[in-house]
Amino acid sequence: MLLLAALGCGELSEYENQQVQEALSDSLFTTTQSWDVDMEVLEQGRLKLRLQGSYATTTKNEHQNVTRISGPVYIEIYDEEGQTETIVDADSAIHRPDNMEFELFGNVEVQAKGGKILRSDYLKWQREQDRVSTTDFVIFISPPDSIAANGFYGNSDLTNYTLNEGGGRTVID
Repeated sequence: MLLLAALGCGELSEYENQQVQEALSDSLFTTTQSWDVDMEVLEQGRLKLRLQGSYATTTKNEHQNVTRISGPVYIEIYDEEGQTETIVDADSAIHRPDNMEFELFGNVEVQAKGGKILRSDYLKWQREQDRVSTTDFVIFISPPDSIAANGFYGNSDLTNYTLNEGGGRTVID
């Protein structure tokens, strides 16, 4: 019996070594959890945005870096002078810091200066390009008018935008 155990403890095959290396490389996979999330993003020493949520999980590995945030989610976006430019509320969000991208889900509401409001169930915000977009149904309020459309493309302060309606396009200044 002892001889059989000793024979079984020989060198690993190339395949077995590869399996061990793959298992060890999985140790670069990390997941963290946070409650009562309060995240600030600084660029060149200036506060660009502040995000608050009730719970977040961050998953990092060699292929992805993703934070899923449970809500309510609250985001304040600041202008160059440090003043609040836009406020965003949503039920949940996904943040991809490597792409500087947010996806917002459920009861999304964007409030910008001048009383402008955008409502939808989904929005994608590409921070680096300052591009906000969705193909979903939206309600856009620019006092005293309000417009319902299927799709929105514009910037985060809602000053330049395009609304898509029923296959046609309406551009509003």
